[in-house]
Amino acid sequence: KKSDPYKDVAIEDLKILEIFWQSSEELSEEFPWAAELHQFLLTTSIRKTEAMKYKKEYINWEKMTYVVPKGIAKNRKYKIQPITPELELLFANILSIGERPGLEYYKMKDHIWLFGTTKWSENKYFSKEHKQSHKSHLRSDETYTPRLRELMRYKAEDPNLIYAPKVLRKSYITLSQEVHKGRSDITAETSRHKDLSQIGRNYNKPNIETRRAWASQVSKVFTFVKKRKVS
Repeated sequence: KKSDPYKDVAIEDLKILEIFWQSSEELSEEFPWAAELHQFLLTTSIRKTEAMKYKKEYINWEKMTYVVPKGIAKNRKYKIQPITPELELLFANILSIGERPGLEYYKMKDHIWLFGTTKWSENKYFSKEHKQSHKSHLRSDETYTPRLRELMRYKAEDPNLIYAPKVLRKSYITLSQEVHKGRSDITAETSRHKDLSQIGRNYNKPNIETRRAWASQVSKVFTFVKKRKVS
């Protein structure tokens, strides 16, 4: 059985994370939704396979929360998480992709997925069944990931820079531990990490506003998150 080369890898250098974000922004026109998917993994620590099946309806703008549903996560029940200012900007960037020529279908109410597909044709435009099926959301980033890694290596001037989507989850957890001085209970509440959540099993569960404050302390280090200008 082959060992996982990314198992214990995290990006702790904020300069490299900024390069990651800038590279994702540059590649977004060529790889819509795939670039944003990776950004979403960093700002939420949700697993990639779960994130690709994420639905727009899981976002509650009135309460400024988002749901990690039982059906797409390893959680035993639905988990409600706060939307940080940085995540709000990312959501706005993702939802604006429907303004691009040829991707207008994404704005239709019956397209339920947060991450759409570029494999689209006009004969599917008015098919509600298709737009709500798993064929209508992003299903692969195999082409995008090596392009992103290559661009990051170029910008960082490091031909050996290690990158894969799964390091983003570990990066968030590592940053959370640093910001909160090793408080595993806080990291468990803001990272969706199953193992860490076992640590906090017996403490009083914090309310959403407490968790919002905790999550915001981590996400505010992502100063490179900006709202895009829709051309």
